[in-house]
Amino acid sequence: MVLLNISTTISVSASATDAINEKKAGLADAPSNLGLDPNMFTAPDLSGYTNVKLGNRAELEDENGNSAEMKRGLPMKAIRMTQYKGEIGAIWSNLDNNYIDITKRQTMSMWLYFGPSKHADGSEFGDGMAFVVHKSRDKTDAIAHKGSTIGSGQSLGVWGLDNDKTVSKPDVIAATAIQNSWALEFDTYINKAKPGGASGFDDDRSGEHIAFGHPSESANYQDHYLSGGIFDTDKGNYFTMAHSDFQNVSLHDGKWHHLTIVWDPMLFQIHYNFNDKDPVTGAKQIGVTGVDNHIQSSEFGGPDNIADKKLYWGFTASTGDNYEPNLVAFESIPSQVEGETSADIKDLSQNKTVDDDDNAVNSNDQLAFNYNLKYNTGNDDWKGIVTNLNLPTNVTYTPDADNVIGKVTYADGTTEPIKNSDFTIDERTNKTVLRHTLGKSLTKDTLKTATITIYGVANNVDSDTTVPATRSRIDSATLIKDVDMDSFVIKKSKPINLTLDQNNISVSPNKDANITGTVNYVDNSTVDNSDITVYQKLNGKDLPSFKMNDALNNNSASGKLNFNVSAADLTEDSNTLEVYVKDGNGNRSATQTVTIAKKGGLTLKVEDYSFGSINQFSQSMLIPRKGLWNITVTDMREDGTTSPWTLSAQNSGLYNDKNTRFNGNMIYRSANGLEQNISGNSFLPIASGLKTQSGEQETNIGKLWNDSEGLMLRSDGMSSEGAYSGKVNWTLSDTV
Repeated sequence: MVLLNISTTISVSASATDAINEKKAGLADAPSNLGLDPNMFTAPDLSGYTNVKLGNRAELEDENGNSAEMKRGLPMKAIRMTQYKGEIGAIWSNLDNNYIDITKRQTMSMWLYFGPSKHADGSEFGDGMAFVVHKSRDKTDAIAHKGSTIGSGQSLGVWGLDNDKTVSKPDVIAATAIQNSWALEFDTYINKAKPGGASGFDDDRSGEHIAFGHPSESANYQDHYLSGGIFDTDKGNYFTMAHSDFQNVSLHDGKWHHLTIVWDPMLFQIHYNFNDKDPVTGAKQIGVTGVDNHIQSSEFGGPDNIADKKLYWGFTASTGDNYEPNLVAFESIPSQVEGETSADIKDLSQNKTVDDDDNAVNSNDQLAFNYNLKYNTGNDDWKGIVTNLNLPTNVTYTPDADNVIGKVTYADGTTEPIKNSDFTIDERTNKTVLRHTLGKSLTKDTLKTATITIYGVANNVDSDTTVPATRSRIDSATLIKDVDMDSFVIKKSKPINLTLDQNNISVSPNKDANITGTVNYVDNSTVDNSDITVYQKLNGKDLPSFKMNDALNNNSASGKLNFNVSAADLTEDSNTLEVYVKDGNGNRSATQTVTIAKKGGLTLKVEDYSFGSINQFSQSMLIPRKGLWNITVTDMREDGTTSPWTLSAQNSGLYNDKNTRFNGNMIYRSANGLEQNISGNSFLPIASGLKTQSGEQETNIGKLWNDSEGLMLRSDGMSSEGAYSGKVNWTLSDTV
């Protein structure tokens, strides 16, 4: 008896329609990008290779999957590298105006898409893409090839071709790769050992992955031999690849994946960060990082080959027996514009910068959120800059009377307003953003920076509240950048009060003003005097601040304020003192005002005066005053003052221009004819008076003297001819 088992195998072939639909799904979700500018990139002509039916598949497509002219396009456009089976795609920067300058820090950022998590027909994916930097003599025609056969499948268009099972030397494989190159691969298909089948690079690996290497170096390839029976046609040589920094990642998952590449000119290194931000929100993510810190100039052909300090960069992609929609969307091209962004928070109420060392603000604090843009290098201006600011939460943004909520400040000092009407809904995140188009471009010369400042007030929170970090996007025609605002904490409101004992005080001349009061918290918590700072402003001028436990307040009870304002600072008849207090956490009281009036005093005004001319006489004689001497005392003391005022005078002699002293003295002659010499070291009282009327009272002493009394000059004999002059010193005192 013969038993026969019959089974039916149903073969499902991949549909080109499925491939197109998968590609369209990716294009529909493409993040904002720069499109593809034909002046910046070249898609090489691959039609001459025998194993490529459709030529180079790299092409800019719109969100519907329609081919577009190779030009910059926003929004939702990306570069299709491959779509269906057996395809190859490559794009390269043009060395004239788009290149990596190895003498400068260069940043390239982009989005990559590898298809959905599974195909509609359940088939496998393959093969992936590679980011490539090179200085091949093929220039923008660079592609991995062996004669007329292009490197598809596991080669990804950059690694060497392993399609001959008789080859056992790695340098033969390396010679078919893109020469003088460095590559970071994104491999979606594990190629297992198959001698001569161009499939074996991943024989010792498993799973989707990223890894870097040097395609044209023989050390990148390791020879193996697969043995078999006499009639086994699969036996022979095959090569695995020496993956550097191999890391398993999920690639074809229906998501766009962000990639940042940084060239470090100081260390001659390439750094990369994969999956470093969310494709929908743009939020920062912890990505998969790596660095090649062993790059040598020889890997790019040696010093002579890179004498111009320029490298090509771009992408290659391929599919073999499987398919996937490989898509690329560029965010930054360093030769166009290399720029940087940063953000910071200023607490205007506390006059501080919010940072890692002090990231707390108080409820109701006035805040300024600064987004800083800086132009570093490039061939183009950073123009058409549009902000998409995702502002921090738990902050109230209120426009002023002119509907202004912030400003842009440029490097030249000019500003432009940002209006409240700039708030809009972001089409991708459905969140409110502040979208403002800058009125000026940033340039490499005079206008290198711009600071976007948005003003807000921290909400009054019931408990300490952490405001999460935010990521915003800066769009433009030449560069797309993210800017991160760090998280900060809004502290629970703890209102503090300042109550002064007096708001109007009067002080005598030359006396300090004593200010007393009470400080307390609304929640009745204890006031630590050493934690409270007192701020004062007198007549519009800031005076030094001090702690409440300083000076007179040193031994005061908790919350008791006691300090002096110096008489020397009380320069006005009516002085205005403004006082507020602030604790160590920045809680601030309202400002209290004190009017400090100086009590009335005495003033003296003396106009120029002189004595008459005389002829020489040998005997003593009295020389009268010339004209009226206006010596005026103004009494502004309080009404009812009973103490008299006294005016005293002193003179040290009269001298001519030859410094010869006058032979005589200045004297005071009383009404009864008594003469007293004032030319000495002591002051002599010459007048006095009482407060006899309300308000300001003036006494002109010179008018009270007749011609035979008051200050006069007594000659003691002959004096040299000439004009004599001297100084009278006056003292006006309030006699108790």
